[in-house]
Amino acid sequence: MRDDTPSVAPEPHRVARPGGVATLCARHFTAFACLVLALAAFNLTFRLGSEFLTEWDESLYATAASEAVDAGHWIGTTMEGELDYYNTKPPLNVWLIALTFKVFGKSLIALRLISVVAAWLTVFVLLVWGRRSRGPVVALVAGLVLATSFGFIHIHAGRSANTDALFTLIVLLTVVTLWAEPRSRWARVWLGPLLAAAFLLRGMAVLMPLGIVAVVWTLRRPKLDRALAPTLVAAILCVVPVGAWMIARYRVDQWQFLDRLFFYDFVARTTNVIEDHPGGLFYYLNILQKHQFDWLFLGLVALLLAPLSWATLRRSSSRWREHGFAVLMIAWAGVTLIEPTLMRTKLPWYLNTFYPAFAIGIAWLVVHALSGAGTTPQWRRRALAGAFLVAFAVAESKLVWYSFVYRDLALTDQSLVLTEMEELAGHRLYRERADRAGTFVTGLAHAESRYAPDTQSFLQESQPGDYLITAEPVSHPELHLVRSKGRYSLYRHGTRTSR
Repeated sequence: MRDDTPSVAPEPHRVARPGGVATLCARHFTAFACLVLALAAFNLTFRLGSEFLTEWDESLYATAASEAVDAGHWIGTTMEGELDYYNTKPPLNVWLIALTFKVFGKSLIALRLISVVAAWLTVFVLLVWGRRSRGPVVALVAGLVLATSFGFIHIHAGRSANTDALFTLIVLLTVVTLWAEPRSRWARVWLGPLLAAAFLLRGMAVLMPLGIVAVVWTLRRPKLDRALAPTLVAAILCVVPVGAWMIARYRVDQWQFLDRLFFYDFVARTTNVIEDHPGGLFYYLNILQKHQFDWLFLGLVALLLAPLSWATLRRSSSRWREHGFAVLMIAWAGVTLIEPTLMRTKLPWYLNTFYPAFAIGIAWLVVHALSGAGTTPQWRRRALAGAFLVAFAVAESKLVWYSFVYRDLALTDQSLVLTEMEELAGHRLYRERADRAGTFVTGLAHAESRYAPDTQSFLQESQPGDYLITAEPVSHPELHLVRSKGRYSLYRHGTRTSR
């Protein structure tokens, strides 16, 4: 049988002298890649169960997934037993979290497991694909940058139960599929399930990977394989799961949810500032320097030590165009940066899909500086190495510091609830805040969450055997201290169990 798949020569990689960095990375790529992946695993899991559950998005997904497991609300996800119209995203993230609850039980670690795995796989895919497309040095540096990127790890992403880490993985896999497309026309089939997953995860945010596809196909038009079969299969694999869910959801409440999915979550979010999240034209550039100043510093040092001449840019552009990489980078970086910028509603985590492209860019600047290391003074080589070590040390320290200082479980009453799970099980727990995050954590202790703004309200509404968590000192003959931890104390109404 004749194979009409266009043949594409392997992409040339800059090969350094024997004993150079490129040779070392090529010979020991697997070992170095394992170290990067181990570091990524550490950064994603260190103290994962010791960081408090955040209010709003993370607690919304936690509650909806918990109710899906307990009450079987899989199509029309619920919040406190009622259909949820605040979270207007399709339910893929809820389904995945619910499955981890079924397998591992309900916990803060199980809640965040899907995001952790997705973020780790993003680093893995970047390493494997980066080696094939740009060489071992770029792959390793890019993997290290991404594995220690503050925004990618902490901001609504890899260590949270939100959708951003999984969405970033889907976007990266879309880029990898487009890169493989000229080499195998049937690689295009993977675009179908990827776009379906993007929609079922984030709704109209599917326009981001779809926009990357559109830009790449437009710029590749003269070389694009127009084979109908893989395109048709991809379309079917996209439409069938999306259509099946939309029909099932329509049967729950007709257009009530689907209308909000489009007009509120997409149209309103794009054309108006909603939920008090404004931002100007340079909002995301500011977020980039705020969260990634360490690796931006390395890129700047590399650029100062080895300035990019017009001839260098022209050679790189020509080489990247020859193998389609320039088109990919333009589409990938452009869409993931410009599309959120055009939206009126701005949030820091909308930049998450840009971070793998950012890592590739920093890695390319470093490799460009390394490529001329043999002809530059020794102090420049030492300066680049020093800048690399400083950037890495700051990036890694920042991740650990943030976990202890800003996300520590002991900063909330959730720590005390989890410490006293056995004591609270089967009882009513009154708290000073009526927040969903605290309600979910109280549920982990198999206790019933109630709201009492002050001690007097608790005494009026509670019964003997009920518990109160408060940050205020309490002195009352009917309340007996169970335990104090951090700012909070746990009291029991009626029976003395102090320790």
